[in-house]
Amino acid sequence: MPQETCDVCSAPAAHKCSACKQAAYCSKEHQKQDWKKHKDVCRPFEIRSSPELGKYLVASRDLSPGDVIVSEAPLVVGPKLHSEQAMCLGCHVPTRYDSDYRCPKCLWPCCGPSCPADPKLHAAECSILRLQTRRNLEAAAGKDVGIYHYDAVTPLRCLLLQRRNPRKWQQILEMESHVKKRGPGTEVFREIRDRVVTFLQENYLQKLSGAGKEGDAVLEDCSENTLHKICGVLDVNGLDIRLALGAEVVALYPTVYLMEHDCVPNTRHSFEIALGDKQYRVTVRATRQIRKGEHISTMYTHALWGTQARRDHLMSTKYFNCRCKRCSDPTELGTYLSAMRCLGAEILSDGSADADGASCGGTQLPVSPLDDNTDWRCDRCPVVLSASQVNELVSRIGEEVDSVQASSPTVTQLEELLSKLGMFLHPHHYHLYSVKHSLVQLYGHQQGYQASQLSEQQLERKAEMCRDLLAVTDKVDPGSSRLALYSSVLLHELHSAEFHLARRKFERDPPSISAEEMTRKAQGAKSLLLTAIKVLEPEPDFSSGSRMMGLVRKALVDLESWARDKKLTLS
Repeated sequence: MPQETCDVCSAPAAHKCSACKQAAYCSKEHQKQDWKKHKDVCRPFEIRSSPELGKYLVASRDLSPGDVIVSEAPLVVGPKLHSEQAMCLGCHVPTRYDSDYRCPKCLWPCCGPSCPADPKLHAAECSILRLQTRRNLEAAAGKDVGIYHYDAVTPLRCLLLQRRNPRKWQQILEMESHVKKRGPGTEVFREIRDRVVTFLQENYLQKLSGAGKEGDAVLEDCSENTLHKICGVLDVNGLDIRLALGAEVVALYPTVYLMEHDCVPNTRHSFEIALGDKQYRVTVRATRQIRKGEHISTMYTHALWGTQARRDHLMSTKYFNCRCKRCSDPTELGTYLSAMRCLGAEILSDGSADADGASCGGTQLPVSPLDDNTDWRCDRCPVVLSASQVNELVSRIGEEVDSVQASSPTVTQLEELLSKLGMFLHPHHYHLYSVKHSLVQLYGHQQGYQASQLSEQQLERKAEMCRDLLAVTDKVDPGSSRLALYSSVLLHELHSAEFHLARRKFERDPPSISAEEMTRKAQGAKSLLLTAIKVLEPEPDFSSGSRMMGLVRKALVDLESWARDKKLTLS
């Protein structure tokens, strides 16, 4: 293989650009020296545009799984719109409206006495928020939640960029807002007007020192139209970030917002959520081979929702109809995540319906999945359901599933729900997926169902459910773009079920499997854990994924320790 040479001096090169892997350098000094020239060709994508998609990204070279496509800091970050979650405006840790700690100047709740002191996070907005009459804030003492509209904070932070960072402000204004689809008469217009526009203008912006009605002397533009546009930009382009203690914030990024949606995306993004200079930084990686010229995509909705639910969400929040490969397929790539069981009677050889009412065993699927009003037809009998009938049934089932899941259900309750819903839904339906995913975690962990208490039949059932759910997950999320946590949980639980089952047989007197067979079983369980670790590697510290990584690593240590004690050799 030819020796790499430095792009600056042609000397033997020991370093490569970590982003594009194309440029080589003999030293860090020459890499820094070349950056002004190299940065324009470094990024592995091009920005293109079309009337249908607007701006979008395509790969400018072949990309492999794990390659970093873009890593960047946010333009702005703050509390989500349409949320009343109280949080510290300094660090976004969840707090209470009646918190004992408050910013001494604006009196908004915070997590402790030191947080509001950071000028990068709170000082600029604090000078505005303190314009609310101190008497009102002191009288409220956190009891009048109407004093605090957290969903107005991030739009205010955007407005402040006019003076603090005009370049970022201009980047935000260039983003799509769909204000015409969010105009007067729409529910979102009324909500934004009441909770953001009126709240900010009446309590703060009109009181800016030396300002007219709109506060133009302090901020060049804080008009009602601009505030509606900002909120549209946040709704359409913002990325939600779940923080370590459960709070959620929204962030706008200068490049990532250009990525188009696909229900089977080819990238994965992760956020830096630990405190520090890199907090909220997003990194986007390829999850499969992406060829030069191929569109680079992400996903704006939940991968485990059915087609109708995904398309409804995308239309109501992002204002477009998805027509991707998955949405266009009645079977959703062979997963049947939206499919219903047919309740029609079996048709006998003479053409009559079975008098005993036996089901035909068929599956109801949408005839034209891109048509919201399409009929649903059975693949084995003449029964046809209307879209409204299916939507009503699925909606009622969803409410029941949500209610049961929210009540800390037992194994028995979930098994009963699974049996009941199995009469109406395909075994792979997304509502049943949700129930099964919860169930496999209770088997082996809930009181009375610890691993040592499960029968062999229960362990086999748990393993079968895990394998079934993994097969569905891999089809709708190849490369773990969106469901890394779901996949890792299933891999961990499958390892647990299969290992405990084999271990129980091996430790019998006499054993029912040989040492060779036990070694093979233990190696298979180890492979599952190693796959889970690989899936979780991009997850940031302090996230749910990193906590899951800790469980998986502990399980791997325990497995290898047991194998050594039994003198079994694992590769």
